Amino acid sequence: MKGLLLIGGKSSRMGSDKSELILRDGLTQKQRGVALLNCVCDEVFISTCEDAGEPNTIADAFGPIGPLGAIASAQKADPDSAWLILACDLPLLEKEQLEILIENRSSSHDATYFSSASDGLPEPLCAIWEATSAKAVQSAIAKSKQCPRSVLIQLNGHALPSPGLWPLANTNTEADLIEIRARLDQSTTAKNITVSYFAQLRELTGTNSESLQTDTVTPAGLFEEIRAKYQLPLKRKGMMVAVNGDFTDWSHPLSEDEEVVFIPPVAGG
Repeated sequence: MKGLLLIGGKSSRMGSDKSELILRDGLTQKQRGVALLNCVCDEVFISTCEDAGEPNTIADAFGPIGPLGAIASAQKADPDSAWLILACDLPLLEKEQLEILIENRSSSHDATYFSSASDGLPEPLCAIWEATSAKAVQSAIAKSKQCPRSVLIQLNGHALPSPGLWPLANTNTEADLIEIRARLDQSTTAKNITVSYFAQLRELTGTNSESLQTDTVTPAGLFEEIRAKYQLPLKRKGMMVAVNGDFTDWSHPLSEDEEVVFIPPVAGG
């Protein structure tokens, strides 16, 4: 079992290199990711965009096509090993979750992965990709398909129950960072929020509005909780949020008895 930490992304939504953020244990996310993988893997490598000539790195051999290219590059470097693929931006992930993944690995399947708490689909960037998955990975890249989740869906995979919403929460945006820091600082408090839904969200949830008790600190965190509750296929991208009747951003600090409205994109002309 070899480990591959993915740090080659552009971090465009965050605006700075996520792998260099220091969120816990005095370590950058890159350092902490390597430490986690070293707990469960025989050898650990870091995925990079370009070959810097550094030891224990694997340069992306397929161009800037994202995580699937990094996975394919690792499989090309060692086609006989299983690879535990891990994104660098999972600050709430613990060693225990990786141990569960390893202990429940099924080498007779093409991959072993957790199911997402949000939509039940495979979590591709905290998953074991067996050597037998390489053909499907290469085929997807050849067809200009770059989504690792889509590849996992097509594979003979071994799905494990979700470890919960927060262990696999990414720091993709500033709002995500605020939410995760509050959990690391243990500064979250329970509050009552009224949530209203419009358009497709109203259809998917089956309600116009509801009162919820939540310990989330931003609309971003609240929406992720609601996604998990209703297994919503929608994501925040393109969606608008309003608090107490005024449009705001996803990092707005939530307070007791506020009213939150989520408005998905409206299709059609």
